[in-house]
Amino acid sequence: MATRNGARTLPRVLEGYCALLAPPGGYRLIVVDNGSTDATRSIVESFADRLPLTYLLEPRPGKNVALNTALGVALQAPHSDLLVFTDDDATPVPHWLTTLAQTAAARPDYALFGGAIVPDWEAPPADWVTRLVPLGLTFGITSPDLPEGPIFAGLIWGANMAVRRRVFDTGYRFDETVGPNGGAYAMGSETQLTRMLADHGEKAWFCPGALVAHFIRAHQLTETSVVQRAWRFGRGKFRQDRRGPFPYLFGVPRWMFSRYAVEMLRWVRATLRRDADARFLSRWEMAYLRGYLHEAWRGGPGPATRRVLITSFSGALGGMELRMAQEARILNAAGCPATLAPSDFPGGAPWRQALRQEGLDAKPLDLPPLFEQWRWRHLNRWRASLTGTARMRRHAPDLVHVAFCWTTYGLSALYVAQRCKLPTIISVHNAFPQHQLSAWHLPIARQAFSSVKGVYAVSASALQHFLAIYRDLIPADARLAVIPNSVDTERFRPSAARRATARSGWGIPASGLVLGCVARLAEQKQPAALVALFAALQAQLPQLYLVLIGTGPLEQDLRADVRRRGLEHRVILAGFQERVEELIPGLDLHILMSRNEGFGIATIEAMACGVPAVGTDVPGTADVLAGAPGGLLIPADDEPQAVAAVAALLRDPERRAAMGQAGRADVIERFGEARVAELVRAFYRGIV
Repeated sequence: MATRNGARTLPRVLEGYCALLAPPGGYRLIVVDNGSTDATRSIVESFADRLPLTYLLEPRPGKNVALNTALGVALQAPHSDLLVFTDDDATPVPHWLTTLAQTAAARPDYALFGGAIVPDWEAPPADWVTRLVPLGLTFGITSPDLPEGPIFAGLIWGANMAVRRRVFDTGYRFDETVGPNGGAYAMGSETQLTRMLADHGEKAWFCPGALVAHFIRAHQLTETSVVQRAWRFGRGKFRQDRRGPFPYLFGVPRWMFSRYAVEMLRWVRATLRRDADARFLSRWEMAYLRGYLHEAWRGGPGPATRRVLITSFSGALGGMELRMAQEARILNAAGCPATLAPSDFPGGAPWRQALRQEGLDAKPLDLPPLFEQWRWRHLNRWRASLTGTARMRRHAPDLVHVAFCWTTYGLSALYVAQRCKLPTIISVHNAFPQHQLSAWHLPIARQAFSSVKGVYAVSASALQHFLAIYRDLIPADARLAVIPNSVDTERFRPSAARRATARSGWGIPASGLVLGCVARLAEQKQPAALVALFAALQAQLPQLYLVLIGTGPLEQDLRADVRRRGLEHRVILAGFQERVEELIPGLDLHILMSRNEGFGIATIEAMACGVPAVGTDVPGTADVLAGAPGGLLIPADDEPQAVAAVAALLRDPERRAAMGQAGRADVIERFGEARVAELVRAFYRGIV
């Protein structure tokens, strides 16, 4: 419950809570004081010994700001399935919560629940109010005479709504740019969320027995006040509408102009005829249309028209670049045009060409390396402010997403975006080592971070390491999240045919054991340590082979090491392979010996193929494999223990089969593309 200066209604409402029947397991009431200047706090605290109550203070204006603050506390508490939202002027009946709880338990496939809302008039309303005013749109009234059953999610109002916790666990939050905020505002603080959830497949249910009485103040019953609410409703309607198939003019549906003209003529006619009812109805409709036009022309573009530029400082095609392309697809599908523009890198041109053939807007964006190169930093700062901003503005973005692959690799793009006065978000794709900015770079970095609206990382470890470096520079109100990488579980799947074909191509007999790794042959992945581990294992398991899929700067050194050990016929360096999903099923185990990871996409790709995954117990890999039924963590600095653990697994085919089956199910649940796409969309909401 958010409240601002609620001293007038809170005593009666909280007395109603004292009479509530508690649902099984009880309940907790969180009241968020949104900067009240009256006796709200003392009134709430006077009920602390009678109610399971938590008082929070959120001074930033906005009902949705306050509700999101409450969510931050509620989601840290012990698990409960249902989160219920109400107002500081809505008095419940005693069986309100028990009815919502029973309904939610009986309808596990529904995520949204709305109860009846009846008016509690401060003064008897005039006849024209009950006859002409749309009480739902104006006062959030929902008749208890409506039948119980499925309902349009936009008819669930904020005074009486319940949402399953899992919705918020996946990242959804209230849009803080709509709803009451202390001044003129766009209505739709809760329906913005419920309609969005419905668009993404969540179902809504109406339970008339869960009833609250919504206090309607006398001053809200004047014609001027009602028409003002129509204007607010129009503003909120624009924010919630998707672009339709009809013609548009000046950013709004063309039919609205003719409709406004018709309503104006009706208003004139009603005025001349002294028809008060008809005059009010036309006035209400014109106010709604004016609100819609106001939001379209002065409130900024609608969410479907925002353009996102996704950029980075890239050195090679890897997991980060693939994730950037995936994010562009997700945003485009959600109606938010995205341009993919990392810096150019060897092999980047064919990749971008393939993306353009797919329909993605992909082009290079090379910016002066102000942070990534020390020697020419003064010159690059000047170039970044002049040529860099011009290059970025050519893409005409409304938001810039900067992907960080390493400590400062991305800061130059962040600085240029801030110079362009563009809001930014950051994605973190590795667990960075501790790094300290130079005294020269620090104030520039502080300036660059001032535009940041959100930071997400592909693992909790990656986020923790990033915050250890940059926490003091990130704005306090920036959104923080963990959004893992995903895997296409249709493309990556178990396949006996693929297993046989892959082994045949490698020249490995059906009876052979195959240890494999899909990774760039670079220092971070420690391929030399893997060859050493394999040599120790092969001495115990003579039927064992090692397949390294990937290329990189250490390839020639590895070939020399393999020859020195006399393992040329047991170690296969397969090079870069575009369709690794056809090769991974040929492995018995997949292993990553990385010294650190941001996430480790190959690990979940292996598990999706039904192949048990082994990895060193380091940040990133541990985020994926700790507690995972399809994985095994081995020590990063104890080769004998690692050899013993991997050898035991290789000798146990039944255990590997069980791990492969359980690992695929785990990956589908945690890292499926649909789930990660929803996390991405939820993160962007309220930012774009």
